[in-house]
Amino acid sequence: MRPEGPSGKGLQRPTSVRSLPGARSWRPPSYVHELELPPYTEDHPSPPMIRILQLNLNHCETAQDLLCDTISRLRIDVAILCEQYKNLAPPNTCVYAPPRLSGIEFSALLANITEEARGKRPLVIARDFNAWSTEWGCRATRPRAPILLDSLALLDAVLLNTGVVPTFNGRQGSSVVDLTFVSESLAPRVLSWTVSGSYTHSDHQAIVFEIEDAGTSTRPSTHQSCRWNARTLNADRFSAVVSGASVAPGTAEDMASSLMDVITGACDASMTKANPRRRREQVYWWTAEIADLRRSCLRARRLLQKSRGRQDEEAHGANYASARRLLRASIETSK
Repeated sequence: MRPEGPSGKGLQRPTSVRSLPGARSWRPPSYVHELELPPYTEDHPSPPMIRILQLNLNHCETAQDLLCDTISRLRIDVAILCEQYKNLAPPNTCVYAPPRLSGIEFSALLANITEEARGKRPLVIARDFNAWSTEWGCRATRPRAPILLDSLALLDAVLLNTGVVPTFNGRQGSSVVDLTFVSESLAPRVLSWTVSGSYTHSDHQAIVFEIEDAGTSTRPSTHQSCRWNARTLNADRFSAVVSGASVAPGTAEDMASSLMDVITGACDASMTKANPRRRREQVYWWTAEIADLRRSCLRARRLLQKSRGRQDEEAHGANYASARRLLRASIETSK
């Protein structure tokens, strides 16, 4: 991956590729930040949604290892990965667009992708496209950008990227090359899109966005969710509630409803409610030391970025490289 090149001509987005409606209400600030998620409570449950992470791992084993913790910590439902260290499970489909492709070759590759995606809805296309444009926060536009937008216009694609936060940070500079497109029908269900400040050990930042779950209704529910944590069951209390209850005679529907009320009451009295978005368990090799080393890498990287062009840049670069080595060695030892 390479940083942005010399200035090019400005690009006007095709009229069929639209900005996300309502984007102004959730536009992220113009800096990379650590993504924080609100805790779940019974009074204020999380909205029904799918949380998606997008990341270029740059073929890095440590980056793929840290991904496991990131998925758990940010409560990710779906991960879209580019340049993974190794495939985790079949089936696998790989598409790579190297920078050396000519404009004609890049256009042909996109034609194959759009043909495969045609007619499939809803649609999410997310990857490092190696394309630069002022349209998504770069300082200049390169020839690949209009080719990309013209191709995705055939799919009525909507670009989710907002702001100018770099998604790639390399030794020679930074750029916005990781892009997220969705089909127009899916755009109204996008709840948020942001560049996470979590340390990835890759030269790319993670992107996290949320989509409203299509399986849920916007109308208020007519019944209370009945999910309990069976590990907290107090069997004696459950038996006491059930044995002291009775079901009055009546129609089959009335008796069934009364019986369900008894069972629900017994469950409420003997178990705690289950958290529908309970955090996933951490990977077996994760330790407090690894967590500290990851934070050290994040601090060292930020100091290096702030020192660009200054006399202490080399020293901060060496400190960052040392922090990365310590983190990688600690993960390998723990595994």
